[in-house]
Amino acid sequence: MLIYLVFVYLSPGDSMLKLEPVKPETLNLVRGSCRFCLYWQTSGDYMEVMENLSRYKVYETKREWCKEALNKFGDCCFLAYLSNIPVGFVQYGYPQLFKRIKDYGSGPPSDDAVFLACLYIFRKEMRRKGIGTRMLKKVLENLRERRFKAVETFARKSSENNPSGPLEFYLKHGFQIVSDKDDFPLVRLELKPKKRFRLLR
Repeated sequence: MLIYLVFVYLSPGDSMLKLEPVKPETLNLVRGSCRFCLYWQTSGDYMEVMENLSRYKVYETKREWCKEALNKFGDCCFLAYLSNIPVGFVQYGYPQLFKRIKDYGSGPPSDDAVFLACLYIFRKEMRRKGIGTRMLKKVLENLRERRFKAVETFARKSSENNPSGPLEFYLKHGFQIVSDKDDFPLVRLELKPKKRFRLLR
């Protein structure tokens, strides 16, 4: 009996991307450094803050923050899956939920905007394949459905090594610079509702 094995390569553009909400009880599913990152939940010297916390304390602090953010904002942390493989992490919410904002010279974000803290692809081999664009589109769809007015973030000029992404990425997707006082300008996108077409009879 002959058995034929057919291998099909799915490129990132061909495969299904989905965002799954991260709850306090499912935080352990988050991969890589994102699970133990408290960058936006703290202020001041980040390295000094982390040196004084055990790994267990970091995890519990992040879990408690997730619980608080969920109660105040709703779903705000998401894992990005590509063909059921986790590839990225997204985090956003009311600006008041992120202490680190006050350390940025181009801030603070507007009161009427949702703050996008992280849009991060933690699997390095999956970067520069259009996944970030697809993740951003999913985020914008979610925020439009929830009827938010705008989204803002700090984008980096000099490097792509930034939790939310480089400036060029956001400008390419329609964001506008609203404050530019350092290497991390504040950019904004108005969330216009999708047009709905009515069939004429």
